[in-house]
Amino acid sequence: MQVRVLTYNIHHWEGTDEKVDVARVAEVIRATAADIVALNEVYHPAPWLERNRPALSVMAEMLGMGWVFGKATEYPWQGQAGLVGYGNACLSRWPIRAYAVHRLPPIPDREPRSLLEVCVELPDGQPLTVYVTHLDHQSEAVRLVQLQAALQWTLRDRGRPHLLLGDLNALSPADFPEPEQWQGMLAFAAAEGFTLEEPKAIPRVLRAGYLDCFAQAGKGEAPTWPTASARMRIDYIFASPALASKLCYCQRWDISPAEIASDHFPVLAMFEL
Repeated sequence: MQVRVLTYNIHHWEGTDEKVDVARVAEVIRATAADIVALNEVYHPAPWLERNRPALSVMAEMLGMGWVFGKATEYPWQGQAGLVGYGNACLSRWPIRAYAVHRLPPIPDREPRSLLEVCVELPDGQPLTVYVTHLDHQSEAVRLVQLQAALQWTLRDRGRPHLLLGDLNALSPADFPEPEQWQGMLAFAAAEGFTLEEPKAIPRVLRAGYLDCFAQAGKGEAPTWPTASARMRIDYIFASPALASKLCYCQRWDISPAEIASDHFPVLAMFEL
């Protein structure tokens, strides 16, 4: 049995052309033929004005998938009155049997973050747990605190097949095997107006026993952000040891209209169970 898993920061359905287009994001996801989809930067229940229904449920309906949402915080949405939940979501073409939202440690002056835990029943009746998160975008130290907390939840599934997915806003040393490559990334960051810190978050995930699917079986280009001129791989699919030997391949999905549907490219992995 093949299982295709996607992680995608959809930038609240707003493309690089500044248009909110739910159907376009759905088109990207449909083309990947993913069975399970982890989503970041999702507003819910944000109304999609073209349908006057929550955008997340409309998109899931377009794809013929079930869905759950995990709120991290609240923000205004498209000029609507009041605040709307903002966080992570998961779509599945197979039954979602249970889910939970875990708050990650609050950090002063930082956006609240959460971990969405989802149990999917595979066609053979076996459960697969998927953890979806989106870590801080400013500080490696903050990301490390958030990640340590997330691992307290994921490690309960030690020995059972599960996945950790999402926009971790973190870099992997595996992408910079030579010193000059890291120096080039530092120069890019400086030109963009931000500073990079020594990668610690991704090494922490690896020490916990997870397999970085792209580093292990990646095909094609690696960087996922920004789509206009991708330079940084910050979107990940990590497989637990019980799934590591089942990984077939992993790839950045950059087939049109992915280059304009969001400011992130999605990442797809395929497992043979």
